[in-house]
Amino acid sequence: MEKSQAPQIDAQFWDQLFTTGNMPWDRNQTPKELAQFLSANSLPSKPHKATHVFIPGCGAAYEVKSFIEHGYQVIAMDYSQQAVSVARSQLGQHADAVQYGDVFSAQFAHPFEIIYERAFLAALPRDYWQDYFKMVEQLLPTGGLLVGYFVISDDYRSRFPPFCLQTGELAQRLGEAFKCITCSPVKDSVAVFAGKEYWMIWQKR
Repeated sequence: MEKSQAPQIDAQFWDQLFTTGNMPWDRNQTPKELAQFLSANSLPSKPHKATHVFIPGCGAAYEVKSFIEHGYQVIAMDYSQQAVSVARSQLGQHADAVQYGDVFSAQFAHPFEIIYERAFLAALPRDYWQDYFKMVEQLLPTGGLLVGYFVISDDYRSRFPPFCLQTGELAQRLGEAFKCITCSPVKDSVAVFAGKEYWMIWQKR
């Protein structure tokens, strides 16, 4: 496929989908595996040290409220202004946790103990994947967790998202800096991810 024929997957592309409500990846709720993770790892109401969570490419950001309710401090970010508007409109008092910006150029005052992934990597054309994994390694300290959902298929090909990881590719890209401590197939994925979605937790060594 010639580069000129490739779809332009940019902020305008995502703005249009959020404006029209054409969001086949949208769960409209916090996914089950994350809810179970948060229940098992709920923080005290006044922790000695804040635990910071970053949600890149957050979309409608349903999970923000769940993280906050379990004691975490959250920054969620998207470069689609319409996605940010949708997220803020349904988060109420937690709307300020969602920021408009480019996750690859954003500057933060602190590292994050958790980066939460869902549907962001799969939305990124593969040309940007090196930037994604560089960001993950830079923002997580030793012991930090990359937590979330990863779309893996050796057969699926498309000019449009989701862009799938190949078997073993995630481990290769994270390299020796991370170890996988949880991996399980998701049984109730939305249709666009069905049979390809895995819940994983990776810890930085």
